[in-house]
Amino acid sequence: MHINHEQEWEAVWSRKNFFSWLIHSGRRIYNLFFVRSIRKYLTPETAMLEIGCGTSALSLLVAPDIKRLVGVDISETALNFSKKTAAERNIKNASFEKGDCRNIRFTDEFDFVWSHGLIEHFDNPGDVAREHYKATRPGGTVLISVPYLYSYHYLWYLATRPKFLRRFWPWTDQEFFTHRTLQKIGKNITDHSRVFMFRPALLGIIFLEMKK
Repeated sequence: MHINHEQEWEAVWSRKNFFSWLIHSGRRIYNLFFVRSIRKYLTPETAMLEIGCGTSALSLLVAPDIKRLVGVDISETALNFSKKTAAERNIKNASFEKGDCRNIRFTDEFDFVWSHGLIEHFDNPGDVAREHYKATRPGGTVLISVPYLYSYHYLWYLATRPKFLRRFWPWTDQEFFTHRTLQKIGKNITDHSRVFMFRPALLGIIFLEMKK
């Protein structure tokens, strides 16, 4: 079955209701922990790419501390929100453009390539992860975060499969990963990869790190 990802994500980012507000609020809490996790990869000279940036809530927090930020997303609504936020914060080193994470136009260009909540929404997450690696310059790092199978995220997902409960799951269908399944994706791309848990573990996220 053909899935129009652009239409799906336009619907997600355009939604304005209590549940979308709740998700955005939760993302702000998660970002407090994510910022701590990614700062060790960043320097004032870092060129950073966020694939599937959405509203760029996390990357705009670190943009003032790096040289360059580029955000790519398939949703015009999300990109417009990112641009508006950057302008409001007077962030001059950030740019945002429309693009498909399955065919990134960059090659060997960024020191740090990041995504969160992205590859699990595709039938071939390894292909999307490989596009992250392609955009990374030699010596750079890819960091991908995904939801862990053994977590409350998965229980919530299962509980919202009945049609009359689907509105309680604000995203599209997705995969949940174990250490083994995520490590397999990394090893198929490079031997310089590892998988580790997000701390605190109760937040239900794991990372794939790939060095180039």
